[in-house]
Amino acid sequence: MLTIKRQLLLSHLAVILLGAGALGAYMYWSVSAQMLDAVGQRLLDNVRLIESSLDPDDIRALGDRADSAAGERVIGRLRRAIGLNVDLASAYVVEPRGDSLRVLATSLGDGRAGGDFLSSEETSLLHRGMERAVVSDIRSAASQRAELSALAPIGTAPQHYVVGVRLNAESLQRSLHLLRLSTLGAILFGVLLALVLSRLLAERLLRRIRSLGDRCRALAAGEPQPTGQPLIGDEFDRVIADFDATAQRLREASAQREAALAALTQANAQLENRVEERTRAIEEATHQLKSEIENRLQVEALLAEAALTDGLTGLLNRRAMLEMLVQALMASRGQGGFSVVLADIDHFKRINDAHGHGVGDQVLAAAANELEQLQGDNRHAARWGGEEFFLLLPGTGLMEACRRAEELRARIERMPTPIRGLRVTVSLGVAEIQAGEALEDCLKRCDQALYRAKDAGRNAVVAASGNAFATMS
Repeated sequence: MLTIKRQLLLSHLAVILLGAGALGAYMYWSVSAQMLDAVGQRLLDNVRLIESSLDPDDIRALGDRADSAAGERVIGRLRRAIGLNVDLASAYVVEPRGDSLRVLATSLGDGRAGGDFLSSEETSLLHRGMERAVVSDIRSAASQRAELSALAPIGTAPQHYVVGVRLNAESLQRSLHLLRLSTLGAILFGVLLALVLSRLLAERLLRRIRSLGDRCRALAAGEPQPTGQPLIGDEFDRVIADFDATAQRLREASAQREAALAALTQANAQLENRVEERTRAIEEATHQLKSEIENRLQVEALLAEAALTDGLTGLLNRRAMLEMLVQALMASRGQGGFSVVLADIDHFKRINDAHGHGVGDQVLAAAANELEQLQGDNRHAARWGGEEFFLLLPGTGLMEACRRAEELRARIERMPTPIRGLRVTVSLGVAEIQAGEALEDCLKRCDQALYRAKDAGRNAVVAASGNAFATMS
């Protein structure tokens, strides 16, 4: 377990390390950036100096005629320049030729090095090096421990010769290593100094905390507060004085609390007995009320279901469908968005007269079953009245509604019947509500389409598009 002293030291150490680390990182990156920029500038100065020392006539003679004497003079100047600066690795002269290049002379050989003598980065710098002195990416070279290159044009256009110089990678890395060691040393010195100061501060603060702890232990044991401790003049003097005054008030309040606690304990026991009796009475009343509410909710649910459902087919009744139509119209905000289908079983009276109302009821139930299977889980089908059925198709246009109506007509025509040889067909009218159209007008057009299906010979689907009607099957 960490003591307060160690916690103070660790917290100070954490702050010191964070501060010193951030400051050291900032100093390192700032100084290293300045140093890298200075190295790049010095390399540019070197390549410019080498360029000024070369004779353009010797370069032309070497490039045009491969003059060996001119080549020796050029190589000699390159080697002297490298010898004057131990940080330089090599120097060279190249002649760019479109997409290729020719190395004319180097400080390392006879000037006939291959085309792969230049690195890919130096090759990419050639076009810029033909116009002005340039240096490669010094930060990339430092991170990759690669040689740093600088290029400069020789003479003026139309001569296209370029002199290049390379900085020894080890020289750059030595400078960066020395910078890192210097930064680390400064950080360590700062941390050590801060730790000494932190320890002195923690010792002084800990003495004051011990004094306050002694008073807390005396208060907990009911002993007199310690006296005779010297005043230092910091904030802890006021804290200790306030603590002593608080301790005295706590002792006085403790005696009063003991007396009040005994009286409260007796009153609490009496109150608990009364609460238990009252709680039992409330629980019995709540249980009885809950049973009555559940029974009433079940009755109301059954009544609501009966009020909205057709008893024979299990479909919605006309009242429920009208409410659903009003809600669909309000949801569309008068902009249309749904279609309706009105279906009527053909010659239903003949079925009742010939086979009885029991068979007629079975036919209605079978037709309702086909309608529910067509709709799936969506309860948008209703018994409209007698042998009429109603189908609401939200979000469905007229053509899709006609397709659904035709599917329903075919299903009912194929459905099995309770009497062998009994064939049941249905006539259907389809309409799509128009933007701004009243619900009553849409239902009227759908009803007119149904009557036209009847007049057309029954077992048909007729669509109402505006005031026009078309037989779809």
